[in-house]
Amino acid sequence: MTLEEKKIYSQIHPVKLLTDIVTGFGAVYLLWYHYLIVAVCLAFIPSTIVSLILIAKTDLEKYKDSPFGTYLRRNIASKSSDWIRFGGFVVMLTGGWINMLWLTAVGFLIILFIWTKGLIFEKPGTKKRL
Repeated sequence: MTLEEKKIYSQIHPVKLLTDIVTGFGAVYLLWYHYLIVAVCLAFIPSTIVSLILIAKTDLEKYKDSPFGTYLRRNIASKSSDWIRFGGFVVMLTGGWINMLWLTAVGFLIILFIWTKGLIFEKPGTKKRL
């Protein structure tokens, strides 16, 4: 498995997903009370460390061959999707900083949309599987 593939499939490892969700919402909470440095550290450091460990030490082949891996490869694994998800995260963090719950929700919905767009829209030449 190449390094690029490891970067992609580490995103769907349960530890990485849990880390991203917990630290993301934790960072929003900290930003709500204007703990900027701690929030930024929480938002990025644990996720980066978990990614590096997973890429270096974990056999991600089973995630590549799983139905979730196939879904990721077909629908999410692109630079544009990565940037849109990151943009959604920035919107979430901004909503926390300026104490606008609706803006935080919009950022979360952007991220959720990117993760689920393959369930909503069918790509040409593929069959929708539910």
